[in-house]
Amino acid sequence: MADSQTVGLKWPWLTLSICGLAVLGFACAPLAVGLEYQRQAILHGEWWRLLTAPLSHFSASHLAWNLLAFGAAGWVIEAHGYRGLWLICLATALGSGLLALWLLPDLAAYRGLSGLATGAIVYFCLRRLAESRRDRVLWLIILALLAGKIAYDLSTGQTLLATSAGEPLRVLGLAHLVGAVTGVAVAVWARRSQHRRQSRVTPDPLAQLSPEPKG
Repeated sequence: MADSQTVGLKWPWLTLSICGLAVLGFACAPLAVGLEYQRQAILHGEWWRLLTAPLSHFSASHLAWNLLAFGAAGWVIEAHGYRGLWLICLATALGSGLLALWLLPDLAAYRGLSGLATGAIVYFCLRRLAESRRDRVLWLIILALLAGKIAYDLSTGQTLLATSAGEPLRVLGLAHLVGAVTGVAVAVWARRSQHRRQSRVTPDPLAQLSPEPKG
């Protein structure tokens, strides 16, 4: 568990970097096109698009909501000293792109940080649930609401908030599902890694009580 005195003192460099790249991608239209998931371009060798699609967005509204969600979740993850945000971002982006390529042949293009934001939110809530009984109801409510939103996204294909040219955006629910599953997996990995580290540094009380061998 992170020392409570250090919380808030760590700068969220990864979160700020990703948000900055997303803003840059939106500000430069040719760059946004070069970053987005494009099925045909990927099949013709532009594999980087599997990883860079989250850095491009369709509208200012789309960008703003994603920056708010990912920025807030990423900020608190890094401020608490939790490791694994980089893994969530990498696995969610790559997993979403590969699954879309395999399962959604009619999907020509997609953009957005929402899958990464979903993974980060799930990860943080699970870490807080595992470490403290305080505010457990809050984290469970957030997870329940997020599960309901993912179900809505998958069933309707419509986003609740972001728009483009005044029309609701089509949402890639698959990316949100991949993000949620990744968040769970990384949370489990992080807790197990933490337990292993603690077991290595915690002395065995029985060993301390055993008499030293005499020469």
